[in-house]
Amino acid sequence: MLKWLRAVFSLSLVAASIFIGAVFATQNTSLVPLSLLIVTLPEQNLAVWLLLFLVAGIAVGSLISTVIVLRQRASMAALQRENNRLKQRVERLSTNG
Repeated sequence: MLKWLRAVFSLSLVAASIFIGAVFATQNTSLVPLSLLIVTLPEQNLAVWLLLFLVAGIAVGSLISTVIVLRQRASMAALQRENNRLKQRVERLSTNG
């Protein structure tokens, strides 16, 4: 039951996002040039620029969070190895007495 509810919620969220993005793109049709310090990009719809920067931000955020998660997993694996080594040492010392 919970998986079904989660799937329906996710599907409705994706559908609503697509609908809102389409409405946003159709309502913001004014042409805007983009000037980035030394590079001037051609005029595009405002919606195109905003959606491109949204996608770029999501990609950069995902990349950064992936790096952080991988570092944390590596650190956790090292700590688990050390914990196992210390447990074995405690067991060896307790049996030798």
